[in-house]
Amino acid sequence: MIQKPKRILFASDLSTNMKEVFKHAVSLSTLSDASIVVLHVMEESGKNAQRRVQRAFGETLYNTIRSEQKAGARNLLTGKNVDALGIKQAIAGFLEDRENSPSDIEMSSPIEKILVTESKSIADEITRTAVEEGCDIIVIGCGHRSFIETAIGDDIARKVLKRTSVPVLVVPLLH
Repeated sequence: MIQKPKRILFASDLSTNMKEVFKHAVSLSTLSDASIVVLHVMEESGKNAQRRVQRAFGETLYNTIRSEQKAGARNLLTGKNVDALGIKQAIAGFLEDRENSPSDIEMSSPIEKILVTESKSIADEITRTAVEEGCDIIVIGCGHRSFIETAIGDDIARKVLKRTSVPVLVVPLLH
């Protein structure tokens, strides 16, 4: 018998298309009374590319830019900017009746944890995080790609499916 998930890993790339994927994660969470772990993975550039950029702009500026990127992603996901606050309120409206106060909505949010990480392999980071966080299912978006792009296998969802033993819900993204 299939067990209801208790923890859902929602892998986000912070694109506007992720709203639809998040709706699926929230629906699954609502149906199963599960919590959601939100993950955003920033792709780590290769050492040679890092060295070239560091030489061109200086190590201090490079480190500042990387820190700001990471902080910006975390702020977006945690609602510390105006756009994210609007998205969070829209999500809250999706979760609860609009008659509830903001504090009621905050209390009823299924989001348990927000993680922003950096890795050379986004797919490996998603699968590793799912196991480390004890997630029962991964919810991820997948863009419609051409035959050539699909054949090359540069699709993160495909790589996650190949590398994990955790069930994966793949939501098609409409462009």
